[in-house]
Amino acid sequence: MSKYNQVKVTPTVTNHQGGTSFQLRPELELVGILATGLDNKFYEKESDREKRIFELVEQVAKKDPVLLAKMLVYARSVMGQRSVTHVAAVAALKVLSGNQVAAKLFTKRVRNKNKGGLIYRIDDMFEILAYYFMRNPAKLDINGKRIPNLPNSIKKGFKSVLENADEYELAKYQGNGKSISLVDIVNLVRPKPSEKMQETFKKLMKGELKQFNTAEDKQTKSGQEVAAKVKSGELTKTQATVELKEAKAENWKELIENDSIGYLALLRNLRNITKDASDSVFNAALNTLTNSERIRKSLVFPHQIDLAFEILLAEGNSFGNRMATLLLAVNKAYELAIPNLTTLFSHGRTAVVVDTSGSMTSNYVTIGTSRTNKRPVDKAALIGATLAKGTNADMYTFDTSCRKYSFNPLDTVNTIKKGITDHANGGGTYFDRIFASLNGKYDRIFILSDEQGADSMGRGSEYASYISKNGRPFIYSVNLCGYGTTMFKESDKIIRLFGYSKDIYEQIKVAEIDPTSILKEIQKIEL
Repeated sequence: MSKYNQVKVTPTVTNHQGGTSFQLRPELELVGILATGLDNKFYEKESDREKRIFELVEQVAKKDPVLLAKMLVYARSVMGQRSVTHVAAVAALKVLSGNQVAAKLFTKRVRNKNKGGLIYRIDDMFEILAYYFMRNPAKLDINGKRIPNLPNSIKKGFKSVLENADEYELAKYQGNGKSISLVDIVNLVRPKPSEKMQETFKKLMKGELKQFNTAEDKQTKSGQEVAAKVKSGELTKTQATVELKEAKAENWKELIENDSIGYLALLRNLRNITKDASDSVFNAALNTLTNSERIRKSLVFPHQIDLAFEILLAEGNSFGNRMATLLLAVNKAYELAIPNLTTLFSHGRTAVVVDTSGSMTSNYVTIGTSRTNKRPVDKAALIGATLAKGTNADMYTFDTSCRKYSFNPLDTVNTIKKGITDHANGGGTYFDRIFASLNGKYDRIFILSDEQGADSMGRGSEYASYISKNGRPFIYSVNLCGYGTTMFKESDKIIRLFGYSKDIYEQIKVAEIDPTSILKEIQKIEL
């Protein structure tokens, strides 16, 4: 027997539901939080998650500060996460102090070169500073003015961002009326604009820099103009209603035909466009909505499109004969927002298992009669339906028990998802029941859950029995809440995916070749 070269043992912990789990490595635990965000979860408050972020950032930075910086940039620019990356960036200030990677972290992400730091949009700077000041209250001088004590990494990084910004960015993201505005940041970091941009900065500092014609800006102005005519007596309220509708229709025409509306703004305003725009403009808007190149460049989450779908469904009666065309377009946009999965897994059998337990079905809000994607089960069902349809997989749901779920592969992803969520049982979470209920040998099994089971996957379990009988399958554990523990011991057949962005579908493409694919993808980030 070996005295010194002992077998490596992965530490076990008791998870939130009382089951036996394994503690994730700090870097994977941090990825899990970055991918799933700061919102309150069933088992964890936002304040608890913040505390865990600070602890994990310190642990990862001590081991690999460059990896930490790349994680934050990846979460912002690839996963599309915002608030959680701002918190983690502030947490990183102390542990990266004196390291040259800190200054790179707070620079602009140059999208066309896929290089640079965390600042994907100018307003990222506002949020980082607001959170920094919240945790580090500035002293006041005798005149009552704040004396900021900003780290050099923020000063240098933000200065670089401003010196490389164009007029459109500066006009769009001024932050007027916010506790931290663009003018505040200019005063704090003192950029030296190029000769070409000096006039723009002068207008900014005087409050004279006008926003470009965004959808919100144009519609607000139209409303103000019509309101002024009513107040002066020029228009009656009935006449004002007609004129405002015409003005809004003309605004949509200009924005959409000139291709000057951003994709997310288009998605956000679908309801208003459907109500106010002419037929030709409405159809042009749907063409833009389903433009695969625009979808790719927008970094839109599939779930953002799905949430728009939910909201539109809740108001369907107000859209008249446009409703069917609109919903078909939104469904198409969703399916374009994910990579093509039909070429995956041409060999073997695939199972997709969705957790419908109590902790997954909590935390939702209601819009009309429709539940939106606030519940983890909504996310799980959406990803599960996407995978099952895209890879021709068998589907199961589980909680206290596990059941096969039959669906029509010709249905839309949203229809399949709704069928799952409408029949979610709640109750306990028993992972072992999955393996007792699977219909024969599968080569890969996707489990979409919060990974908080009341049981164990150890010796004597149905999981161990399944492996003994059928061989060890690839287990894709898609963790949607990021609690930091896992039901499955680390191995070359356990593939960990986190969160709800389209990035997980890209990782799946290489995962069976490289189960540590997410860390490899993060390492590819250029700062």
